[in-house]
Order: sequence, then C-alpha cells, then structure tokens
Amino acid sequence: MMSSSAKTKENTMLLLYKQDPYVSPAVALFDTLIQAGEAKAHVALPVNLRVFLVSCLIEHLREPDIVRCVLALDLLESSGKSGAERAVFLKRAGDAALILAGLYPERALRLNVSSAYLRSMGQAFYASLAAHLDAGPAVERGRFYNEVTQGFVSLERVLNGARGRAENEWDVYRRFRAQIN
Repeated sequence: MMSSSAKTKENTMLLLYKQDPYVSPAVALFDTLIQAGEAKAHVALPVNLRVFLVSCLIEHLREPDIVRCVLALDLLESSGKSGAERAVFLKRAGDAALILAGLYPERALRLNVSSAYLRSMGQAFYASLAAHLDAGPAVERGRFYNEVTQGFVSLERVLNGARGRAENEWDVYRRFRAQIN
C-alpha cells in the first residue's frame, strides 16, 4: 500500500488522476507518452508546458495532414491574416513545426531541410503568436507563448524521446519504406 505522501507525489506527476471517469482516455494516454518522453530525454518539463504538449497532441490527433504542411508558405500566409484568425493560424503552424520536429524528424530529411529549420520555424510561429497576443488584450497568453518559444527545444526533445525507436537497421529500412509508400 502506498503512503499518502507517495500517492500525492505520484499524482502531481500526472495531469489528472487516470482513474477519474471524467478524464478522457486520450489525455491519460498522451500524459503517459509525455512522461515516457521526459524520462528518455532526461527533461523535466514545467507543468504548464506538459499540459500544453498533451493538449497539442490531442488537438492534432485527427489531423494526419499536419505533417504535410509547408511551413515557409504558412509563415508568408500568416502575415495576410488579422485578429483571432491570425492567432489560430500561427498556433496551428507552430504546433505543426513542433510535431514534425519532435515526432517526425525523418520527414525533414525527406524534404531536404534540417531539424534546425523546423525548430527555427516553430519558434518563429510561437514568437509571432506571442507578439500578436501581447499587442492585444491577451497579454497573459502572450507571455505563455513566449515560454513555449523558449521551451521549444525541450518540447522537441521530449517528443523525440517519446517516439518508438528502431531496434536495428532492418527496422529503420522498413519504417523508411513504409513512409515513402
């Protein structure tokens, strides 16, 4: 039987109690995935960034096309938008760069760009979002996205740690063939 202090410590590691019937199975699943990524990457994300990462993954769970976006075009297109539409567009593009950089770094190689490109584009999107929100009534949200910009590398490392790793060269080749087909 676990002591109450050990149970409290265990529950602070989770976003929400997994036994809670009001917690979505997706939240519990992605929280576990992020915890595993933190352990593999030897990174301890602040709670607000962990919540952000879990919600980002859940938000884009049903969007397989997010890995096919062209970030440079998105950056150009974002300048033509204004207000809430611009904020949504910048967040979605920043999320796409984060997911690509963390979960699908091979995609960058296939597109002949480096992971540094994905990182800088993601940071640019989140920094633009922060500046956009700072200029309006959402200053607190702007500060949060500044934190996301600063923590982008840690978020990327956690997602990279959460990925399944190939056991040998044959598995690497099979994954590569599956991606190009």
